[in-house]
Amino acid sequence: METPRILSIQSHVVCGYVGNKSSVFPLHLHGFQVDAINSVQLSNHTQYANVKGQILKAQDVTDLYDALKANNLNHYDYVTTGYVGDPSFLETLARTVTDLRTKNPDIKYVCDPVMGDNGHFYVPEALLEVYQTSIVPIADVLLPNQFEAEKLSGMTIN
Repeated sequence: METPRILSIQSHVVCGYVGNKSSVFPLHLHGFQVDAINSVQLSNHTQYANVKGQILKAQDVTDLYDALKANNLNHYDYVTTGYVGDPSFLETLARTVTDLRTKNPDIKYVCDPVMGDNGHFYVPEALLEVYQTSIVPIADVLLPNQFEAEKLSGMTIN
């Protein structure tokens, strides 16, 4: 049996353990081959008062994925996504997952639609519409917290 391959598109922080920094190593330990694309590189979690770093844009993920594809390295069994800081990046991510499905129709897409918590967004609110229209319809598994589930569904959860 071949080693299952995962494309993980999530955040990276210098200080702390979220996104790719917290998921890649445990997945490797469980026998997965994980290729990581960092959606952002930030100093720390966005709930801190001061955050600095880079937020990748659509062209950044396009360039990375196109190179993987040109080298025939885009064979994945799973895609996981988490924090994204830019709506254009998220739209491109949806196209990337759709393209990966042409290579492997059985690929599973697991999405944590990281947008906020405790009643507050910590990403641009414009991401909500992209999640609703482009990501939710193609995800096999969604892992929202209560705040995110309420925003995605337009319903209050008590």
